[in-house]
Amino acid sequence: TAGGIHGKVAGLQDKVVTIEIATGVKVKINRASIVSQQGQEIE
Repeated sequence: TAGGIHGKVAGLQDKVVTIEIATGVKVKINRASIVSQQGQEIE
């Protein structure tokens, strides 16, 4: 995000994205705040 939050997309709505930033911790942000997308992490 523009604020530097990194996480995994957990849900999508029209103008809102839910991001999981830690196990069981989800935040909702405006789609307009998404600055870039990175590839999948390899665990």
